[in-house]
Amino acid sequence: MIKKSDIKIRNIFIVSMVAILIGPFYITPFNTNFYLTLLPIFLSLFLICFKNDNVVVISMSLGLSTFLFRSIVFYLSNEVPLENVFTQYTPLLVYYLSFGILFQKLKVRQILDNPFNAFLSIWACDSISNVIEVSTRQIWRVVDFSTILSKIMLVGAIRTSIILFIYYLIRYLLIKFQKSERDKYYHESIMFISKLKTELFFLKKSRDNIEDMVAYVHHYYEVTEDEKLKTPFLKIAKDIHEIKKDYLRVIAGMDTIFHSDTNIKYMTNKDILNIVADNALKLIKSKDKNIALSVHYDQIFLTNDFYSIISILNNLTINSIDSIESFGEIDIEMTFKDEEIEITVVDTGEGIPEDKMEVIFKSGYTTKYDAETGKMSTGLGLSHVHNIVTESFNGVIKVESKIKKGTKMIIDIPKETLMRGGETDDNNLYSR
Repeated sequence: MIKKSDIKIRNIFIVSMVAILIGPFYITPFNTNFYLTLLPIFLSLFLICFKNDNVVVISMSLGLSTFLFRSIVFYLSNEVPLENVFTQYTPLLVYYLSFGILFQKLKVRQILDNPFNAFLSIWACDSISNVIEVSTRQIWRVVDFSTILSKIMLVGAIRTSIILFIYYLIRYLLIKFQKSERDKYYHESIMFISKLKTELFFLKKSRDNIEDMVAYVHHYYEVTEDEKLKTPFLKIAKDIHEIKKDYLRVIAGMDTIFHSDTNIKYMTNKDILNIVADNALKLIKSKDKNIALSVHYDQIFLTNDFYSIISILNNLTINSIDSIESFGEIDIEMTFKDEEIEITVVDTGEGIPEDKMEVIFKSGYTTKYDAETGKMSTGLGLSHVHNIVTESFNGVIKVESKIKKGTKMIIDIPKETLMRGGETDDNNLYSR
């Protein structure tokens, strides 16, 4: 683990090295030994970004490294007494010490949310420090003081403008990046949970099947008179009962997670479609297909069953992507229709044979296989969709398809089943 003291020492070293690299670039506006450099721009940005570092220490570190570098270079390049070298460059230390003290006293770091106050404060730090350095050098003896002051103020305003432009640009890009990452995290989390909720739905169905199986085996244990069969029947019943208890523990744990308080309790149909579309576009890209994807809705509403709707649309969209060989279109719509909300997923894929239309929603049916391994798909996608639509939403799912033309999946869900009220605030509504 890196200690804070080590980080501060590293930052001082970085400041010193940058000072040596940038230091040689300067202008001499008064044809004297007074320089105007880019270093105050770097120093200001560093002090703003690294708020844990001491302002005066960093300022003096930069000033000292600049002082030593320029002094050594000047001494080696000119045959002058060492005392004259120090006299010429000592005012640099005065400038950076003044800059650091003013920067700290004016609390520049605390007022950056107010651009006008930030501009005035940094401008004051730069200009006043330059005036102090000029006074130390007594340049007014050779140049009119009003001329000196006007140029210092102008250069200070230019440098301050550059500083704030760079800072606010970086802050804007950083906020945009963080929002993008946050949205990505929410999208992936919601997609993951929607899949888990679908699996939970089928776990509950399996639980009922297991209970029926326990009752079935126990019945035969009771009615059989063959003692040799009673022992196996009893063992099977006990084993299935243990499996049922494991199922119940898993289901109870998942239910606790899903029913615990979360920041997202409601979601709009618009956001649901956006999340599904984002996931579909990633899949299309990974499969290297050229598929145009579009989403449409005629009204915006809230629902707290967004996980299930996302799971339904995700499964249908994945099927559509797989049905398109290379090029095609997929259109997802969510529209109001009388007392129902109609969800449609239309693709221009290979279509479904007419003799298969009756079995596509049965568990285990699939036409997909892995071309490399030859393994068939589990065939649970459309079975999932059918069961969630009919059992969770009391809805209806229909399919229209033509070979080589495409497929249209149509889902009708009662409004009162899907739509939920709720306050549209930050705690209840997920929003991009």
